[in-house]
Amino acid sequence: MKKIKFFLLLSSLLLVVPFIEAQSSEVSAEIISALNDGNSSQLSAFLNANVELVIDNKNDVFSKQQASGIIADFFRKNHVNSFQLLHKGNKDLASFAIGMLKTSDGNYRVYVLTRKNEIQQLRIEPSND
Repeated sequence: MKKIKFFLLLSSLLLVVPFIEAQSSEVSAEIISALNDGNSSQLSAFLNANVELVIDNKNDVFSKQQASGIIADFFRKNHVNSFQLLHKGNKDLASFAIGMLKTSDGNYRVYVLTRKNEIQQLRIEPSND
């Protein structure tokens, strides 16, 4: 009887663990919320030590501190009205989100790539829409 209970418990864990891992690899709601609010300090909390950043005429790999300053400057110049999530997905340990950022200065297409809930790449580029 103990073997049957142990087998059932083990089987249950094997079914649940992949589901939990898949959920944890999505771009977090806090990152989406930070984009929607134009909150650079909240967004910066999720930056990796080095981030590939494409904003305005800046296109390079920056330290977390440098990237935080660039993001803060962008949000100072472009008051955010809303962020609409268009698509998200994940594969292995990486996840991404694509959305439309509507600002006082125009619309921007946003691409965020995360690994372990840290932003590895952030692209905020003018939209043709």
